[in-house]
Amino acid sequence: MIVNRVALFDGIAPSFGELIGSKKITDCVQQYDDISKLVGNLDWNMPKCEQEKAIGKILNTVNEDDYDLLILLGNKNSWLNIVKIIEAMGYPKNKKALPSLILLLQDLNWPGANEGIGILKNIEHEVLVPMLEAAIESAAMSCDYMWLAGIKQFLRLAHITKQKFINQDLFEELKNADW
Repeated sequence: MIVNRVALFDGIAPSFGELIGSKKITDCVQQYDDISKLVGNLDWNMPKCEQEKAIGKILNTVNEDDYDLLILLGNKNSWLNIVKIIEAMGYPKNKKALPSLILLLQDLNWPGANEGIGILKNIEHEVLVPMLEAAIESAAMSCDYMWLAGIKQFLRLAHITKQKFINQDLFEELKNADW
């Protein structure tokens, strides 16, 4: 169960006020509904042609500022396709969606988790560290020791050491990881 989705985005994702900016609230709700419907078609139980159409439509029509919503709107059945979309965007366009990939580290058996690790490993450490620190803080506060283990494993694979952390005390929280 993901209990930390919103908490991880605090300070990284825009506030609701920033999100709507000068748009009318009704426009934002409609946009949210449109994205939600497309994400529903990413479900691996949908016909392959529907999944591919949804991937193409998201890549061609959804504003890159909204890609951070994809994981939040999806479920396990759609995460692998969402990760494919985030990868297809490429860096730096997918920067805002990177915290979503860190969420998948909550359980490395989840669909898209390993593919997400592959994407994250190719991002500069300076970009990732603040996001990873936010995730460690969130995982520690919610006693999510499995997520700490996933983060710890990612740090090993990406060769990110304690010295690269801004808040090196947070690195110590990884000692509480399940494995």
